[in-house]
Amino acid sequence: MRKIFDKWENLNIKYKLFSITTILLVALAIIIYLILYFLLPSYYHKYKIDLLERSSKSLAETAIHYDTDFLEERLYYMGKDQNLAIILKNQNGKIIYGNNEVIFLRYNKYILSSKKDEYILTMPIYTKDSMSPYTLEIIMPLQPIDEASDVIRNLMPYIIGVAILIGIIGAYIYSNVITKPLIDIIESEREAENRRKDFVATISHELKTPITIISGQLEGMMYNIGKYKDRDAYLKKSYDCTQELKELVNEMIEVSKCEILEKDLDLSKVNLSELLHKLVKRQLFLIEENNIKTDLKIQDNIFIECDEERITKAINNIINNAIKYSPKGESLIIRLYTKQNKVNKRNSLRKVCLEIENTGVKIEEKYLEEIFKPFFRVEKSRSRKTGGSGLGLYLVSQIFNSHGFYHDLKNKENSVVFYAEF
Repeated sequence: MRKIFDKWENLNIKYKLFSITTILLVALAIIIYLILYFLLPSYYHKYKIDLLERSSKSLAETAIHYDTDFLEERLYYMGKDQNLAIILKNQNGKIIYGNNEVIFLRYNKYILSSKKDEYILTMPIYTKDSMSPYTLEIIMPLQPIDEASDVIRNLMPYIIGVAILIGIIGAYIYSNVITKPLIDIIESEREAENRRKDFVATISHELKTPITIISGQLEGMMYNIGKYKDRDAYLKKSYDCTQELKELVNEMIEVSKCEILEKDLDLSKVNLSELLHKLVKRQLFLIEENNIKTDLKIQDNIFIECDEERITKAINNIINNAIKYSPKGESLIIRLYTKQNKVNKRNSLRKVCLEIENTGVKIEEKYLEEIFKPFFRVEKSRSRKTGGSGLGLYLVSQIFNSHGFYHDLKNKENSVVFYAEF
């Protein structure tokens, strides 16, 4: 039993909903069947008896205003409609309406085994043309409804089979169509929660290293231990570590801000052509220092709708990375152009494409899928001299994802290209 419970706990929510819905629908069908089988006969008997008593009472109240012929006519239709055996007698016991032999022949198909199989009603009834009351005797057979119960019982396997089939189909539709958005939300929240846990765990690790270095250096200087007697040198190193720590904290704040405010984008029409020229000029000192050649193939006056501040930050990070990780004397190539994508025979969709390429480097294929993950760096020593915190590209990815813009990083023969579509 415990194994079954554990398997159920580990089952995908989609299959849980499917199973529960199927069981509920099948259970509902069986309950309806049992209600029909056990309660229908008694309910139907009561209904027939109530109907007969109401009809008879109405007939007695009406007959007093009419003659015997009218009464016989009413009795004929009443017997026909309600499947009744009716005898009307005068005060001397003579049958005025109905005949015992005819009645027996008419109702001999009902083999009445006991008084429970019939309901007998006897009542006096008056007419306009008779001073003395007639005696009205009505026999109503109750056996047919019991036969219906037998039919229902024989149909039970088919009813349950159909109920199971309808239950499975209904559960499939319910679990796949109606609950799909709910499942997607739950899965998305679960994934986001796992990402947050990983992010917090990595932050702890990243913060621990510079704090440990600073703490060790300060302690060494406090007690004048060995090399730490040279306080000026190690104060400078401690200061550099605090700057790295400050930079890391600022980056983490930016990432957190981007995640928290993901839906609060301040959208406006931005001239992407002008923005790219401006960002390249901003990096001019680094470009000249690394002797990087620039090749700008930027179409004029291309506009996109975006949050200008965030897109500026993202593209600036990409350009900065391209310069920093290119060997001296290599090239930075920026292309901005538009292309038409056919949606159907009549319509096409205009897309703005951005490519930022830096030559002289390649990223191992196994790392390309992980490059946008938080704190990921190709260089595993995680030294600040050979790179940043690993949050830059993650922040870029977060900004592009929040806008719904496609982006990717890929290798060419002797270069790495960041590609984005707006």
